[in-house]
Amino acid sequence: MTPHTVPILTHHSLDDSGSVLSVSPEQFATHMASLAARGFTGVRLDALLDAWAGRGQLPERPVVLTFDDGFTNLLTHGAPVLSDLGFGATVFVVSGRVGQDNAWPGQDPAVPILPLMTWDELAELSSAGIEVGSHTTCHARLAQLSDAEARSELSDSQQALQDKLGSPVRTFAYPCGDFSPAVVEAVRDLYDGACSVRLGTARARDDLCLLPRLDVYYLRDPALFKLLGTRRGNAYLALRGLGRSVRALLVRP
Repeated sequence: MTPHTVPILTHHSLDDSGSVLSVSPEQFATHMASLAARGFTGVRLDALLDAWAGRGQLPERPVVLTFDDGFTNLLTHGAPVLSDLGFGATVFVVSGRVGQDNAWPGQDPAVPILPLMTWDELAELSSAGIEVGSHTTCHARLAQLSDAEARSELSDSQQALQDKLGSPVRTFAYPCGDFSPAVVEAVRDLYDGACSVRLGTARARDDLCLLPRLDVYYLRDPALFKLLGTRRGNAYLALRGLGRSVRALLVRP
């Protein structure tokens, strides 16, 4: 039976900086071992979408593993761990920054500037079974662009990734979780599914182009990570989600 409720975990960089976008390589390895010990299997986002559409099967206890931006440290620190456990994953790549770094406009100064994978490295990752999705061309905040500019960010990134890697690009993640109704409709035209930054567990009845995720920043402590999928863990994440909503209301102009 295909599970109708599946957690999607958000990672960015696997480094020791302690930034809000970072999980240390040691923490990541501990997290993945914890998932395996509890019977979870890491899967790609496209596998989840196919299963929910009746085109495939999922393992008994799936968890979708996603990585935003395409940091080189996913290849060096993450891929070996995933391979050893037989886990799949999806990386959302900023196509116009491939082989460069994450110093795009608006980057939080507290986030370390680190290298992003090259095309050859992305091809290596793809060959190892990791799905490559799009994260726009230049990490643009799509709701701040014109409709034409936003669609270009979406379609140009998809086309560049497909041309360079030779495989379909079916999934997307909104940079900074930023979107408008027009952006979501453009995503729906181009992709099979997309991830937001809304904190929650994904359900088959959700809008597949606005899937919620669970940011691993809130679960970095191994003791908290072990609560994933439990009643206590769900209550903890609900409180974190409420806190995020309140903060968003307080800073809204």
